[in-house]
Amino acid sequence: AQELGGKSANILLPDVDFKNAVTKGVTSMMINSGQSCSAPTRMLVPADRQDEVKAYAKAAAESLRVGAVSDAGTYMGPVVSEAQYNKVQRLIQAGIDEGAELVAGGPGRPEHMNRGFFVRPTVFANVTNDMTIAREEIFGPVLSILPYKDEADAIRIANETVYGLAAYV
Repeated sequence: AQELGGKSANILLPDVDFKNAVTKGVTSMMINSGQSCSAPTRMLVPADRQDEVKAYAKAAAESLRVGAVSDAGTYMGPVVSEAQYNKVQRLIQAGIDEGAELVAGGPGRPEHMNRGFFVRPTVFANVTNDMTIAREEIFGPVLSILPYKDEADAIRIANETVYGLAAYV
């Protein structure tokens, strides 16, 4: 049996337009507050381009407006419940505790929010596939950037998951 949940890999090959691909990858992951089974939650990038990717991902995540979905300009609403909010917060903290580099977002609500189940659009870099945030389905707005050495390494990392719903190149 195959669990068709979301730890979908988004492999960015060395010849891609990184600014465009990273921006689209972040916004695609964050849509619906990351609550999509096919969300591209693991962005695999050439190791020697990771600093560039981090800068684009940070800018993209920080540009997303979080708030009531009825407000004009809002990109992300809340996660579905308090239980889900708590799960996402626990997993963000696990990323920090396990040594992933926090690029954007982090624990807690966005600065302008003092109630509700709103999660900060969060991006981690220098993630390895043995970290909890790379292995567990978060189902929230949390992106993991994983560096790879070459195409074969990217494919190995992408396939090293129990999930199997989608993949992006």
